[in-house]
Amino acid sequence: MNDNRNSQNGSATLEFALGVALVLMPLLLGMVDFSRYLSVDHTISRAAHEGAFMAARGADPSQTVRNYVSQAGLDAAKVTVSTSPPLLTSTRGEAMKVTVSYDLTSYALVSWGALFPQGISAAAIARHE
Repeated sequence: MNDNRNSQNGSATLEFALGVALVLMPLLLGMVDFSRYLSVDHTISRAAHEGAFMAARGADPSQTVRNYVSQAGLDAAKVTVSTSPPLLTSTRGEAMKVTVSYDLTSYALVSWGALFPQGISAAAIARHE
């Protein structure tokens, strides 16, 4: 009779271990990856705003955006910056749109397939001074 009770305790322990491994760990890793994604999204959005302010003053926003992203702890080499209209052809009062894109390939802790985006982008607009 005592062996039956030990067998039930062992089964409960095994079920708990499987439950943690198959349910709780992916859930925890998903929360970590999602929070990292939100952090990158905020950083890229803020970098686009900083770049738009620089473009509005007639300066090239690329280096400002790369510095901002680098200071936030992200890889500046994965950043793409585009300005519309081009700085050389813009006139005073014209809306300057700066778009910043960041490559998220191999950024996630776990391979989520199509659930995790491969890139993220943000845009900001400021009037040319």
